[in-house]
Amino acid sequence: DAMGIALRTPVGTIVHTGDFKFDHTPVDGRLSDFAILARLGQEGVLCLLSDSTRAENPGYTPSERTVGDAFREIMEPLEGRVIVATFASNIARVQQVLDAAADMHRSVSVIGRSMEQNFRIATDLGYLKYDPAHIVPKDKIRDHPDPRIVIATTGAQGEPMAGLARMANRDHRFVEIQPGDTVIVSASPIPGNEESVSRTIDNLFKAGANVYYHTIKRAHVSGHASQEELKLMLGLTKPKHFIPMHGEFRMQVQHGRLAIETGVAPDNVFIIENGTPIELFADGSARRASPVTAGYVYVDGLSVGDVGDVVLRDRRALANDGMFMIVVTVDKQTGSVIGRPEIITRGFVHLNEQDPIMKEALERVIAAIHTPGDHISEIALLKTQIKDGVSRFLYEQTKRRPMVFPVVVEV
Repeated sequence: DAMGIALRTPVGTIVHTGDFKFDHTPVDGRLSDFAILARLGQEGVLCLLSDSTRAENPGYTPSERTVGDAFREIMEPLEGRVIVATFASNIARVQQVLDAAADMHRSVSVIGRSMEQNFRIATDLGYLKYDPAHIVPKDKIRDHPDPRIVIATTGAQGEPMAGLARMANRDHRFVEIQPGDTVIVSASPIPGNEESVSRTIDNLFKAGANVYYHTIKRAHVSGHASQEELKLMLGLTKPKHFIPMHGEFRMQVQHGRLAIETGVAPDNVFIIENGTPIELFADGSARRASPVTAGYVYVDGLSVGDVGDVVLRDRRALANDGMFMIVVTVDKQTGSVIGRPEIITRGFVHLNEQDPIMKEALERVIAAIHTPGDHISEIALLKTQIKDGVSRFLYEQTKRRPMVFPVVVEV
């Protein structure tokens, strides 16, 4: 369950809203408790941390209940299947899919690991209400006699391994998009996901589906408070200090301005990034503290947290420009070069040594390793000369920077 938290500390009360909006007609009937927020404000709130996701949006966020009306409006004239993609964690949205399907006399199937798991847990806890006779197992969809089935699935943000994207790519085990299918993307793209969402929608259209998405039909409302609700939260809790959180930096800035408009002192509004602590004191003052390490923890196979920025940078370089390996064999006793250098590439060129660039690159390598008497006294220096010379040449010829690996083998 989502909830706000009031932390009562020795120096004062700190309120963290979590994700919130004030919905006066919630699907589950559980109203926001304004009395508790007002009581906290009367007692005194030292610091408020509040959701900033829609701080740029004026007015109020519409009620979740309006989404159900949109579902019914879309489904009513349709004869084929309806596929609804939404967040698996939005139980109220899943309930509205179930309610709209029941009103249209349609059965429902739930697909997607997280969607199935949340559906089962919410059912066990009594949060979802439906007729079990109208639920179709995912492995029975193809055999279901009524083509007017509703499929609730994951992937509204274009996640490549989620249900909707796999359906769009004709890679799903149980559902193949067919002409006559209608897809409702019941979400707006999170900043950064626009490209993957657009690609999924394009693939759905190519497969013959009709798609309702955020710019065509508003079958979605946000779960985050807009400006007037954010002002109401500030007015109820009356914090001395304010930290806007959960949102892009520009959204936090806008939220900070709203706080100042509602009476918070400008010096008491802290716009911070991850890793910046705020210290609160018993006299009511607050200040920024020294930054701490914060950010993503990368999981790489069995390794957790061991992959650093250097490794990620190298992987990006390999993915973007490929690799270029030069193998040079030298005599361990004399230091003289044995034979002709060998070039191995991956992700850079598709041709062989007859390619003009490869031939000239070989000449550059030979020139770099040529010294009077063909004697090499310092292997590290040789590697540096090869890498610098070849890297410069490849950039001049292709404007690309593959990772160049000089390998000197002593025999």
